Amino acid sequence: MKNIMKKWILFVLLTFDVISTCFASKNGQAGSFYFIAMDQPASNNHVQLKKELSRLKNTNPEFIVLNGIKSNAESCGDDLYTERKELLNDVNRPVIVSLAGGDWVYCKNSRGNPVSVERLRRLREILFDSGHSLGNQPINLTRQSLSNRFSAYSENFYWSHGPVLFATLHLPANNNNYLAAAGRNNEFEDRTIANKNWLDLVFRQATREHAKAIVLFTDGNPYNVKTASRDGFSEIRQKLNTLLSHYSGRVLIIHGQSGPIPKDIVWKGKLGLAGVGSIWTRFNVTPNSGAIFRIQQAAPKKQGKQKKAIRTR
Repeated sequence: MKNIMKKWILFVLLTFDVISTCFASKNGQAGSFYFIAMDQPASNNHVQLKKELSRLKNTNPEFIVLNGIKSNAESCGDDLYTERKELLNDVNRPVIVSLAGGDWVYCKNSRGNPVSVERLRRLREILFDSGHSLGNQPINLTRQSLSNRFSAYSENFYWSHGPVLFATLHLPANNNNYLAAAGRNNEFEDRTIANKNWLDLVFRQATREHAKAIVLFTDGNPYNVKTASRDGFSEIRQKLNTLLSHYSGRVLIIHGQSGPIPKDIVWKGKLGLAGVGSIWTRFNVTPNSGAIFRIQQAAPKKQGKQKKAIRTR
């Protein structure tokens, strides 16, 4: 009888251990992880992008993030958009694309007339046509376009990993695409309303999930004000400051307005800022650490010197 009881107790303990392990893994409580991010170079984009993707063979990030899919000077045609999507779908990890100004803002037709808004619409149709990321191991995403009011804004989406909520926020680096000419700012004004709504939703979701931190991926840095005229980031910055004052966790903004590759994250209280360049930057995430996020080089470079391709604004 005693032997049977011992076996039963051992069985219960082993079962509990297995269930606890599975539960921890399912809820992202197994420990630290990392992701990597990069911006698009000013030139030789296709060559540079393929080179950087080839460096991922011996890495295992939870996901990779691209700030934009092309440089300002490259074609804005459907063929290039589709070719980049196919290239990224071949990557053996989840791939997140955060739209950049170079993807659509500077697009012109054969007569030299701006076609930026039309190209933005096509980008949304081509890149963001499903409920999951790119890459051949896609992850599920929650898009702002699920809302009837903001059904056009499929480029804004969020996902969670462990106690961290990640989200994209469409802020072109060229002063948030604010146009000084009167009567030409419909795109900017409508997107600003959508972005403010999206930030409200993201912070509510983070609070609901008891997330320790929020990571926002953007093209422009809303806290880097250089323009002497109208600041196109002012409304978003005010919204972020208000939400930050009520959120208990940390907020890290990873943007594409970077010169040299960042050596560290710049923190101002609960807000952290990090710009990425045109080679991978690795972000280590340790949820139970006070710092939570740390930067390091993503993957070793090949032998020989390699000139950095930095995108200018």
